[in-house]
Amino acid sequence: MLLKVFGSYKTTLFLLFILAVGAAVATFVENDFGTAVARHYVYNAIWYEAFLTLGALNLAIVLYRSKMILHVSRFTFHAAFILILIGAGLTHFLGVDGVMKIREGASSNVIFSNANNAEITLPFALHLNHFELERYYGSRSPSAYTSDVQVRDGNTSLDAKIFMNHTLTYKGYKFFQTFYDPDEKGTILSVTKDPGVEVTYVGYALLFLGLIFNLLDPKSRFRKLIAEVKSSSLLVLLALVVQTPLWCESDYVQNYLSEHQAKSKEVSDAFGKLVVQSRMGRMKPFDTLSQEVLYKLSGKNSLYDMDAMQIALGMLSHPTLWKNLPMIQTKTPKLRAFIGIPNDQKLASFNDFFNGHRYKLEAELQKAMAMKPSQRGTFENDLIKVDERLSIAFMLYQGVLFKIFPLPNDVNHTWLAFEQIFAQLKGDEAEKLQESSTAFIEALFERDYDKALLHVKTFSQFQSHYGADIMPSSTHIKMEILFNKLMIFERLTLAYVLLGLLLLGVAFGRVFAPKTFTCKLNRPLFFIVATLFVVHTCGLALRWYVSGHAPLSDTYESIVYIAWSCLLFCMLFMRTSLFALSGSVMMAGIFMFVAHLGHIDPEITNLVPVLKSFWLSVHVSIITASYGFLALGCALGFFTLILFTCKRSSQTVATIKHLTSINEITLILGLSLLVIGNFLGGIWANESWGRYWGWDPKETWAYISILVYTIILHVRLIPKFYSHYLFAVFSLLGFASILMTYFGVNFYLAGMHSYATGDPVPIPLWVYVCSGVVAGLIILSYKNRLLLKSSDA
Repeated sequence: MLLKVFGSYKTTLFLLFILAVGAAVATFVENDFGTAVARHYVYNAIWYEAFLTLGALNLAIVLYRSKMILHVSRFTFHAAFILILIGAGLTHFLGVDGVMKIREGASSNVIFSNANNAEITLPFALHLNHFELERYYGSRSPSAYTSDVQVRDGNTSLDAKIFMNHTLTYKGYKFFQTFYDPDEKGTILSVTKDPGVEVTYVGYALLFLGLIFNLLDPKSRFRKLIAEVKSSSLLVLLALVVQTPLWCESDYVQNYLSEHQAKSKEVSDAFGKLVVQSRMGRMKPFDTLSQEVLYKLSGKNSLYDMDAMQIALGMLSHPTLWKNLPMIQTKTPKLRAFIGIPNDQKLASFNDFFNGHRYKLEAELQKAMAMKPSQRGTFENDLIKVDERLSIAFMLYQGVLFKIFPLPNDVNHTWLAFEQIFAQLKGDEAEKLQESSTAFIEALFERDYDKALLHVKTFSQFQSHYGADIMPSSTHIKMEILFNKLMIFERLTLAYVLLGLLLLGVAFGRVFAPKTFTCKLNRPLFFIVATLFVVHTCGLALRWYVSGHAPLSDTYESIVYIAWSCLLFCMLFMRTSLFALSGSVMMAGIFMFVAHLGHIDPEITNLVPVLKSFWLSVHVSIITASYGFLALGCALGFFTLILFTCKRSSQTVATIKHLTSINEITLILGLSLLVIGNFLGGIWANESWGRYWGWDPKETWAYISILVYTIILHVRLIPKFYSHYLFAVFSLLGFASILMTYFGVNFYLAGMHSYATGDPVPIPLWVYVCSGVVAGLIILSYKNRLLLKSSDA
């Protein structure tokens, strides 16, 4: 009896639920009370480890009782989890994990345990010959750091270099470059001895192989569901989608703008090809910087019928005039009233924020900055953002952002702005450059654009002579400017939304008016989707080339990639299903819309040292792709619930069954990628700093998401509890764990992967609205939850 209860699917789901809830609570405990408290009461607590052990035992019994060994692919990846847990146990209870600190010229054979800070003496010593820190050009941001060490073991010595993602292994101990002393004269190394690594990696390998072969196995549930879907041809999705006043009071301003707009294009395009050094040390064409600055200032890519380069040169050469032109974005009526502009005027001028020499926002800004983020309202947040925009505008007026002149023979490859060349460059050549710079700005002011163009050529020659070693190639510059001009992702957003609406209408039309909406529409609609997918793919490839790394390094890039993965699923598996196709396109449109909201910065940046890893690129690409599939599952669940509000008919029942099958396919694929991506992240973390898992909030919520979707996909094993309605509800609500993993952790929990500092920002209004809509739909569809009778299921 005990074996029967303990080996039941109900027990499995119960254990998974407890593990998920415990971990979720722990993330908030950690945020409020610290990591040590969360580890003591949850992660490292006996009760949590006991539930993990019970979960492994339960899984072993279920595998035995269900004779899953007869299904090789399923058995392989399920059994792999048991092996991984055994490896984790060996690492946790028998392994060594600590930190070693060494100063240059000194030796050490002592590490301090991370568990209790106890000293552990090694049977050998490490001597630090030299520590080297490399920085991005002209920046204080680290690019890489390396420890040149010598292993000293009696009469044996071994020289080695330890740097990020490149370790030293000796006598079972592994050394990882973690950090360095503030004076850059000492190194901090993580040290591990892991007796469970072989068992864990074998478990990982079996897990990956099992999950991949499960997707290919003709006898797997995944392939059977695809066969069922291909035998029918339906599809669904839902869409919730959501002037600058150009006035100038004087004829001079009107004439200036007209002439600058008409005649400055050639010189601005030429200046845009000059290389500029960003604050973080990235070398890029000035065209890119001007677009980034204008977007941050106004939320727009162009103003006054001029592109970003024309505006940047205008602000540099004629700041007095441009300070009176509206171009600073404001978002709250209260702020507009505070500075004295009309409520319908969303853009304010630089001078609108000043009364003589008095900064109008100063007092209110100090109050806002003194508040915790969670206490700030929309007005306070707008104040802080506007203050940042004004600082950027001021730097543009002063020419501080125009770092286009390489400092000759500088070891740090520092580049200088206009005003800096007068103080830091000496000699005859420097005087010529200074004269050319002054003449360039004067020519722009006088609107002698041909003369200004000649000076741009002088700047270009100076760059090529002194900065060629770190400048991007001419091809790279051309491709980056092309990427800027095309604005591929911005234009795809509207295309996806409109096409998604069209597909959605056709899909529902196929359900309720099949004679009108025939299958002849499928091919041209799919061709349009395929074209947009190819364009999206080319955009990602171009951004990859421009940035020099996979486009997965920040919020903007990962959201754009998730949108791409939404379409990839339908390109591969659901080409004939209008519901899946419309769902994919609409979710892609929604993600692209979110990516281009004002608070998400699309700027291309350099990578920090730890992110320069092959395993990281693979880990992030797979895990973010899984979000796209799980998002589609959320949309399909939503559409299914809409159909549950309709009257029973054979067409409605067939469509619900069809959508449920597609949804399950989507979630199986999404969960498989989520699992593979997370465990690849474990490999990356172990190879980078010696630990698979650190219970960081981002990692923890990814683990919770795995548990949540595992429960959702296994509820069907309890027939008395399962229904198509319940599966739709779970697939809709389950995506909340992904939203928490991706957005919630970033902004509401402090951690290594987080943008927060421990104090959460206010929850946006749209979250409450969406929650209300979802709750209303679940309640409204509940009355028809038995729309599919047992005979229909």
